[in-house]
This record gives sequence, structure tokens and C-alpha cells, in this order.
Amino acid sequence: MGENGGKTRKLAPTTLLILLAVASFAAAAITITNITEWHVYAKTPPIVKVDGKLKGYDYGNYVNVTTTTGSDGTNRTVISVLGFTGDPVKYKNVLYICNKDYQGYTYNVQLVYKGSLYGTNWNYVRYIKLYFGSGTLTIDSGTSSGAATASVSPGACEPVSVEVLVKPNAYDDGKADGRTMLIAIEVDVVATYTP
Repeated sequence: MGENGGKTRKLAPTTLLILLAVASFAAAAITITNITEWHVYAKTPPIVKVDGKLKGYDYGNYVNVTTTTGSDGTNRTVISVLGFTGDPVKYKNVLYICNKDYQGYTYNVQLVYKGSLYGTNWNYVRYIKLYFGSGTLTIDSGTSSGAATASVSPGACEPVSVEVLVKPNAYDDGKADGRTMLIAIEVDVVATYTP
């Protein structure tokens, strides 16, 4: 055997000892398992959205409020409003955000624009303004500005009003038929309680 054969033989036991040492440290790890249980119960949400019709604001076929369940299991309130080409139209109190909290908490509520839905765009709608609390959330061509927030006490309701301006070209393009959805947007009602 040459010189290399002897070195290989001497390295093999050393390498084996190193591998055994590393494996013994890995095997010496301590694992402790504490078991926890998570129980889920249900009540209705403390912050609810109420159709303005129930508070005396009925706009006939100009405003429609419905509820549905999204494919992800979340509650959805759908507010449909009719705009008039070239004329800003404002509907007062189409929706109420109410605090039904059974523990008596006051919530800070904010309207938050999330974006357009169902592939719709801003081709025919100039803006949508949502009035809530002392502020206005303006969504203009997909960009939001302003803030619509309110503090909602237990048992209280705060109204949401809407203003929309449909562009005149909706008529020119045959879209002003009262049946064609010009845009759909998501605006979340975000309620926060801070103890």
C-alpha cells in the first residue's frame, strides 16, 4: 500500500468519531409538549350593518341593500345604487353601522377601500364618496383619500351616506340602462376595540 492508503485508513476512524459526536448532540435535544385546548363558540357580530330602509330611508329601486355569504364564508353586505349620467347624486343614510356588543364595548369604526371587484373598472364612474361619522372617504378612479371614521357606542348606530358621479360617456356607450353594473368596489367596515 502506498502512503495515501494509510492516511485514508487513519482518517476513517476520526471521521467516524466526529459524526458520532455530532449525532449524539442532536439526539440529546429535549422536547417538552404542553397541551392546550382551543374552544370556539359563536354569537352574532358586535358590529352589524343595517339597511337604511329599516330606519325610514327608502329610495325605492334607486338603492338596494342585501346580504350574502362570500365563497370564503364571510358575511357580505351588497349596496347597489343608481347613478345619473353627468349629475352627482347623494343618498343619505343608505346603511347604518350599529354596535350590538353584549359586553358594552365602544368601537372605533373605519371604512377602508380595498379595490374594485369582478374585473370592473372606473371607465364610467368618476367617483364614489362615502360619508360616515365626521369624515368622507372619496374613491376617485381607484385612489382613495380622506377618512371616514366614527366611534360607535353600545346600542348606537351611525349612518353611512353615499354620493356617486357617473360619467356622461356611460350614456354615449349604451351603459346607462339601469341594469349594467358600471363598477363594483370593496369597502370594509373595520371595527377596533382597545381595552
